[in-house]
Order: sequence, then C-alpha cells, then structure tokens
Amino acid sequence: MSNHWTMPRALWTAWVWAVISVFTEGASDQASSLSCDPTGVCDGHSRSLNSIPSGLTAGVKSLDLSDNEITYVGNRDLQRCVNLKTLRLGANEIHTVEEDSFFHLRNLEYLDLSYNRLSNLSSSWFRSLYVLKFLNLLGNLYKTLGETSLFSHLPNLRTLKVGNSNSFTQIHEKDFTGLTFLEELEISAQNLQLYVPKSLKSIQNISHLILHLKQPVLLLDILIDIVSSLDYLELRDTNLHTFYFSEASISEINTSVKKLIFRNVQFTDESFVEVVKLFNYVSGILEVEFDDCTHDGIGDFTALTLNRIRYLGNVETLTIRKLHIPQFFLFYDLSSIYPLTGKVKRVTIENSKVFLVPCLLSQHLKSLEYLDLSENLMSEETLRNSACEHAWPFLQTLVLRQNRLKSLEKTGELLLTLKNLNNLDISKNNFLSMPETCQWPGKMKQLNLSSTRIHSLTQCLPQTLEILDVSNNNLDSFSLILPQLKELYISRNKLKTLPDASFLPVLSVMRISGNIINTFSKEQLDSFPQLKALEAGGNNFICSCDFLSFTQGQQALARVLVDWPDGYRCDAPSHVRGQRVQDARLSLSECHRAAVVSAVCCALFLLLLLTGVLCHRFHGLWYMKMMWAWLQAKRKPRKAPRRDLCYDAFVSYSEQDSYWVENLMVQELEHFNPPFKLCLHKRDFVPGKWIIDNIIDSIEKSRKTIFVLSENFVRSEWCKYELDFSHFRLFDENNDAAILILLEPIDKKAIPQRFCKLRKIMNTKTYLEWPTDETQQEAFWLNLRAAIRS
Repeated sequence: MSNHWTMPRALWTAWVWAVISVFTEGASDQASSLSCDPTGVCDGHSRSLNSIPSGLTAGVKSLDLSDNEITYVGNRDLQRCVNLKTLRLGANEIHTVEEDSFFHLRNLEYLDLSYNRLSNLSSSWFRSLYVLKFLNLLGNLYKTLGETSLFSHLPNLRTLKVGNSNSFTQIHEKDFTGLTFLEELEISAQNLQLYVPKSLKSIQNISHLILHLKQPVLLLDILIDIVSSLDYLELRDTNLHTFYFSEASISEINTSVKKLIFRNVQFTDESFVEVVKLFNYVSGILEVEFDDCTHDGIGDFTALTLNRIRYLGNVETLTIRKLHIPQFFLFYDLSSIYPLTGKVKRVTIENSKVFLVPCLLSQHLKSLEYLDLSENLMSEETLRNSACEHAWPFLQTLVLRQNRLKSLEKTGELLLTLKNLNNLDISKNNFLSMPETCQWPGKMKQLNLSSTRIHSLTQCLPQTLEILDVSNNNLDSFSLILPQLKELYISRNKLKTLPDASFLPVLSVMRISGNIINTFSKEQLDSFPQLKALEAGGNNFICSCDFLSFTQGQQALARVLVDWPDGYRCDAPSHVRGQRVQDARLSLSECHRAAVVSAVCCALFLLLLLTGVLCHRFHGLWYMKMMWAWLQAKRKPRKAPRRDLCYDAFVSYSEQDSYWVENLMVQELEHFNPPFKLCLHKRDFVPGKWIIDNIIDSIEKSRKTIFVLSENFVRSEWCKYELDFSHFRLFDENNDAAILILLEPIDKKAIPQRFCKLRKIMNTKTYLEWPTDETQQEAFWLNLRAAIRS
C-alpha cells in the first residue's frame, strides 16, 4: 500500500509546490506582482517590473508582461514554461534577448516583442517555434531584418508585423524567405530607402498587407511584386503628393487585389487622378476605402486629365470616412468625374460634412444600389435636390443616419422618386413627432427610426414593412397593424407589455429589451405563431410564481429568448431583487397563497369546531362564566364588617325545590321564637341589580349559607355559582359558614365533574338529611336551628 501511494503523492506535492512558487518564489523579482487564474492565464502588465519574474512554471499558459521596464530576457527566464501559448513583452525596454531564450517554448502560438529597444534580430530566437502563428516586432530599433532569414523556421506563421517609423530603411530579398502564406503582413517603413525587387514575391499569398510609407517612391516597386498574390492592400500614413502611376511598370501582370484602403493618406488633384488610373488598370479591385484622408486640392479634375479613364476600373464599393478638404470653399463642382461613377454599386460617405449630392451626380450613379450618408449635414431642402427625378434609379438601401432631417412627412415624400428603395435608415435625426399619414416608396421593406425621439407611432408607417426599428425612443405603447412585419426592434423605450400579437401576425423576431415590462406569459408568446427569437432582457421583471413557473419550466424557451438567462433579472419581490430569473426561488406561501389561506382557514375552523365540542363536552362555557363571576367576586372586600350582616342565613336552592324551602323551611325558621331572618333570592334580591352582584352581596350579608342539595340543585348553574362564591368568600377564610341540607340521596359519582367543590364539601363537612319519616323531622329542625346559631 505504501509503495502504491508514494509516487502520486510526490508528484502532487511537486505540482502544488510548483504552482505556489509562481506566487512565492522570487518575491524579490516581483513575482507577487503577477495575478494568475486557475487556467494558467497570468497578468503582469503595467506593474513596473524590471525583469521577468522568477519561479514561472509549466502551469503558465498565457503571460502578459507588457508595459513594464524589463530590459533583458535570459535563456533561463522562461525555460520551465513549456506549455506557454501566449507571451506578451511589448512596450518594455528590452535591448537583449539571449539566443535560447525561447528554445523551450515549443507550444508558443503568440509572441509580441513590439516597441522595445532591440537593435538586432536573431533567427535563433525562433528556430524552435514551429507552431507560432502571431509575431509582432514593430517599433524596435533595428535597421534591417538581419543577415539571414528570420522566419524560415515558422511554417505556421499567419500574422507578422515588422519595421519601425524611423530606422527601418531596407527590405531585402531574403527577409521573408520561408513564408508561403500570411493572413496579415504589416510593414512599418516610413523612411524606406531601399526595396530589393522580389523581396515580397517570395510570399506566395498574402491576404492582407498593411504598408506604412511616408513617401510613395518605392510603392510601385512593391505593387509589382504583390498585385498577383495579394487580396487586400492597406496604405497608411502616406503623402501621395508626388505619386505617379506608370502603366508600363506592371504591364501584363495578372492582378488579384480586390480591396484597397487609404488610411491617413494625403492627396492632391494630380495624385488623385494617378490613383484613379491605378483603379482602372488593376482590374481586380472591387472595393476602395478612404479613411481619415486629406485632399489638398480644389477638385480640378479636367476632362483633359481624365480623357483616357472611362470608369473607376471595376470598383463597385467606394467608402469615404472623415474626408478633410482644407480648401473646401474653393472646391469645384466635381462634374468632371461624374462619368466615372456609372459602375459603382455601393457608396459610403460618412462624417465628411456632406450637405448636398448634386442632382446631376445622382443621375450618373445609374448602378448605385447602396448609399450611406451617415453623420453628415443633409436636410429636407438638400435631399430634395439629391433625390431628384431619375436619381439613383436602382437604389435599394439609403442610410441618412444622424443628419439634420426634422420632418418625417417631408422625408417620405421626397423619396417617392426612388422607385426601388426598400431599406431606409433615418435614425438619430430629430423628428420628435410622427404625422397621422405619410407617403413612402411603394417597395419599402425596412425602416430604421431608432433614436429619433418620437413618442408615439401612427399610420404614417408604410404597411409594406417587414423590418422596423424604433428602438431608443419615448414610446409607451405599440398598437399598429403591420400585417407583413417580420422583425420588430423596439428596445429602450417605455413599453409596459408586449405588443398585441393580432397586430403582427407574421412576426418572427422581436427585440424589446430595456423597457419597463414587468412580466409576460406563455399565452402571450404562444399568440405569436411564427416567433423564433425574442430579446426581452433588461426589463423590471416582477418574479411572481406564475412568471417563474413559466420561465423556469419551459426548456424550449431558451431557444426563443436570445439573451436568456443573464439578461433576465428580478426587480421584485425585494428579497430576490437582482437575481437572475432562472435562479430565483419563492417560498411555498408566496406561490400558493390561496391554498395556504384556505388551509389556515380550514385549520382555524376545525380548531374552533374542536374547541366548541370540547367546551360542550367539558362545560367550558360554564367555566368561563364562572371565571368571570369569580373575578367579579375578587373585587369585593374579603369579609364584610359585623355590623353589615343583615341575615342569619342565605338559602341557595333550586327553583324546583322552592316548595320545600318556602312552605316548610321558611315557616319553621322565620316563625320560630325567636325568629331567624333568611335571605331568599325570590324575595330579597334587589330588582334591576345584576344577579351575580345580588348573589355576592347576599352571601356577604349573611352569617351562614344554607345549601339545599338535590338532583335539581346539581343541575342548576346558579346554585353552582352560589356554592362557589360561598367557597371563595367563606371557606378560604376557614369559617364554618356553610350548612348542607340533603333533600334526597345523591350519589357522589353522579355529581358532574364541574361540581368539584361540592364533592369536596360533601367529603369534608357533615350535612343534614331531610328525613321522610315525620317523627324524625322535629329533630331535623332542631339541628338546623342549632347549626344556624353556631
């Protein structure tokens, strides 16, 4: 057994120690500045580290040490990181990397050494990085890419970034040897002075090439090498004032470039014409983009200059963003280039202060299908001129987002000339209100009215719509009948409920998040027969039992709710506020309140019924009455003064025994000489006074209390009161004030349990028995008189 467990425990201990060492070893080397998660991702960027932390282990899979002050990478710093896949060392002060520093990183896929102080690059750094896919060497101090090919051992490299903005001046034929396919190649060579022909031709295929060139002197030489193997060329930070395109320079070359981007590039009127020549000659270019560019001219594109250019080559998509024209107010009307636009299908001119597209230009854009004029200065007045008769005859999509449109009615009317328009985006304009009726092009299918501050919807909307976006407005209801609508985007409004499904019979997609909806039900969702996607998160859901039961019990619901479960959170009740609807739980009493109330009521009814039965069975009502009487008796003085005694005896008897009391006992005692004064309830109780008080007062004003016992007495409650009051007031004071007369034999066992005091008195006191024999009755009266006098 011990041998069986020794090795695993040793390995486990070593592993734990290795992991702990990431945080504890080399505290002096600032390893404690690293934060690592359980998956092996360690973050140490911007921690003011001046060296690579010691104690790194095989458990580290991603290491970010960028933005520090590291100056040196030694061959032992990373030797234990055999499972490392990502290493970021950018933006440090590294000037030296030892030859075998990365030798053990055979699983490394991502390496960033950018923006350090490396003045020399060595191919030995990369000789074991067979699986490396990303390599960034930008922004270092080297002048060339080394004496030998750096990348010949990197067959899987897909992204490569090299060069710098100052010292990198030469590109040689050997520099990219060994690379056959790159998804992205970025070369920063603003001061490029030498480009050896065919230096990039060794790369058989480049998907995306990014060139940072300050001057275009060597641009054509580079184009000659890449136009047959490049898909996407991006030119950055270049001044094209002196650019000249020679058709002979790349004659008889099969071109594959499909997209060309100019980013932060400066043109003149002349150089722009040369670029247009390039479009016309490099026939594969389908898409051209100008981003944040500057045109230093006045638009003097004379017919003489463009007389040999009929179109913009095969360019179908033209994108212009943030175009700067310093001499805008001197600019020509561009009519000379109108003929070049006949084949263009997609045009985007964004954030370039466009306030008008001349009618003549609109009419020349005969193939235009998509036009985006977002973030410009278009208004209804200028739109009238732009969308003139025969303008944009095949236009299907028009985007006028964030312009200066104010009237929805006028906008729709002005666009009636666009017979094929089916998609209109006029979001982020200030319409504020919507008229009752509007006119729209007959083929309208999509309309975007988001962020237009409208507060209600009317029949102004075209009935042909299939997609409607009215999100981020002030809408508090949706009650429009749109029989063809398939997609509705109405998020970030003030709706309290889902729209009525009968108004939207074919709706399949609805996004209604960020409203003030409290709940929705299965019946509501089922009323949308074709609904396939619903986004309703970000609302103030009341997590009622029905809502939780519906949402948590429907497994198929997750396929419809695209933002389930994280987007759905409870706002009420308070004890589940903030919890995900999926995780919320309510108590039984909250979810079955009616059943609980019914059960409680039934329990109370049964308890009352049981109490009634027990009271009846055990004379509970009688005991309560007795308790009340006892409390009343307790309020009286414990013993009446002698001078207040008015009677010799108070007689307690049953009404059924009144004949014996009134005709025999009264005659014998009150007509005796000297006479006895008796207190009888029929005769001596004060009229109108509460009977309980009469009983208490009579007992207290009598020297003795005579109880005439019989079966009738036992059955009388008032006799029982009189017995108890006599007991409370007299027996507890140890006075021998009670006289018991037994008119007839009474079995003690027959006396009810509630007459416990009567049982006690009969056990502790002697009593007089009324004799049936007349000869013995005289003795009875004699004994009774003696008992009263005692």
